[in-house]
Amino acid sequence: MSKRMANTVTSRNREDDVLECFLYPKFCYDPNSEQVTETTLFEEIEKYKKEIAKYTDNYIWHRDPLVFCPKTKRGILLEKVLEGFTSSEESQIPPHIFARLCYDEDVGDEWFTVFLVFKLTQTFDGLIARLVDADGEFLLIEAANVLPPWADPETCQDRVFIRDGAIHAIKDRKKSLIELLKIVNERPQVTKMSDQVQAAIKKRLEVYPDEIEKRKHKARAYLPEKAASILHQEPGLISSAIRTICHSDPFERKVCRAMRYFPPEQRIMVNVKMTKCLYAMATHCRYTGDPRTGWNLPPTNSSNYNAHLLGVKIACGLELLVASANDEYRRKGGEKMDIDNDLEWDFQEVAWKVYLKKLESSGYFKDLLEGSQERDKLLRSARYYFLEHSNVANSLILQSESDAHRVLTAWKNVQTCDIEMQAQDEASLSPADSDSWLNVDPAQLEMMLGQHYGGSDKKRNQEPLGLREKVQSFLNQKSDIDGVQFQGDLGENEDMKTTPEEHGRIDFDSDVFDSSLRDILDLVVPGSDSEFEGSSEGSLGGDDEDRGGEFDNHMRLLDSQLQRELKDGYAEKKNVDTIEANLKESIEEEAGGSGPAGNIIGGPIRRLMHLQLQSPTTVPPDLQS
Repeated sequence: MSKRMANTVTSRNREDDVLECFLYPKFCYDPNSEQVTETTLFEEIEKYKKEIAKYTDNYIWHRDPLVFCPKTKRGILLEKVLEGFTSSEESQIPPHIFARLCYDEDVGDEWFTVFLVFKLTQTFDGLIARLVDADGEFLLIEAANVLPPWADPETCQDRVFIRDGAIHAIKDRKKSLIELLKIVNERPQVTKMSDQVQAAIKKRLEVYPDEIEKRKHKARAYLPEKAASILHQEPGLISSAIRTICHSDPFERKVCRAMRYFPPEQRIMVNVKMTKCLYAMATHCRYTGDPRTGWNLPPTNSSNYNAHLLGVKIACGLELLVASANDEYRRKGGEKMDIDNDLEWDFQEVAWKVYLKKLESSGYFKDLLEGSQERDKLLRSARYYFLEHSNVANSLILQSESDAHRVLTAWKNVQTCDIEMQAQDEASLSPADSDSWLNVDPAQLEMMLGQHYGGSDKKRNQEPLGLREKVQSFLNQKSDIDGVQFQGDLGENEDMKTTPEEHGRIDFDSDVFDSSLRDILDLVVPGSDSEFEGSSEGSLGGDDEDRGGEFDNHMRLLDSQLQRELKDGYAEKKNVDTIEANLKESIEEEAGGSGPAGNIIGGPIRRLMHLQLQSPTTVPPDLQS
């Protein structure tokens, strides 16, 4: 189930490192949802931000912070128009609150957001949420081994909700989203998934909020004074600095030769806080600074070497950000771009015409005459709303609030007194956290994998079934249109078995192979005690005494040959070759018909092997086409 769920194809393409959150307050799916305005949604967003502030105030986001945006009916209509949708499906989408989080290398941000959303649904009555990423309904992947049989990717897509801190799912695909939200709110006892599913998700989230502090790492860094002051004012910029230097190429790093904005001449030792993911990225980044710049790193065996090297990487990351923001500022002539300029308007002209046509068909202009004051007023309002929510306007807003611009603004606002406040004796600094967690030995790795992916204690203590028991169990199962499915595969706590392909290697034990082959041969001796219950006599050779005696003689011959090979000390591989040769010889002698060797491997395989072993002239007439 987990593999099928992981291969979910979502309704539209999503980036691999993006989480999308849809929050539906109760007033968004009630009969008066058409009157929901941006002001109403903004007021609700402020309540959410206040509720989760105790968790997010000092949180260091790896890339993007969690930002909630209002989505009204009018805004949804505009987005659909800009995306090229012309159907009336947008009328079925209720107003809601949306958040898009790009977590990049640190999946911890995704699960932290899941934790926050669960908290919000527990706090606010009637709030229903949906969370999706590139895997679709990824919450069900976490509980894949305990899902009901009907919960497949096609059924669950866009049908999984979070209400009051629990997972709900509806398999009826004929209902609209508004109807589904009403069902989840009015009949939660029907839509709520099993306790096993809830426990699987709860286990993943129970590490919070303690995990917030555990994921932090405090280190020492020998930084230029302005860099230390900027990080003191805005600690969250540490992620931008480290990610920038780690993702930069040698051509981009040419800017770091001059270090115009963060010169290395005056540096101070400070404590810096970051996430463990960021510290690991910085530690494994091979960039050590340009030796012509004057960083003067101590010897590698010095106790301060790591602090000096970390300072170089952070300072160079900030240098790249400020240089990028300054270059962009100079390209624009030192002025901010106007979203109403002709170039951008021409770029959006096609989308504007489609949007205008939508407004006319929906009765927005109230049949007012063209050129009238009232119509022109509505037209201006629609135009400004269009520009405010268009991709160009959004991109400009994001640019003005990008990390590069934030660093540039902080760099310009740094005062001498701020730098002096940061200067302190190195002995007064608190010690850096141990980074021993970077090194994981095989035993620790095995334990970690066992905790997350290992089987249950009951399963690990069970004796493995022999080949005879496995085959007999298989034949005793009843098959439907989807094939045989063992009852053990439907267990609530059964773990997915790994295959040799997943391990990248195949282990061959000749003794086990020899024993298994004996079990297979013993199973098909006609009239013996090992014959399967309920199996047809014809399929196992019937009651033909002559062929039974011939087969017994053949078995004794094989057994004597195996014993001689073992006693003589020959390699186990020769045993396999001898058995294979004897089986081929028997099949050739049987000429594709019934016989002991043919009964061992089955009719269809027997005929195929015979056709491969014999030339067309020796194929019996009943097998020739």
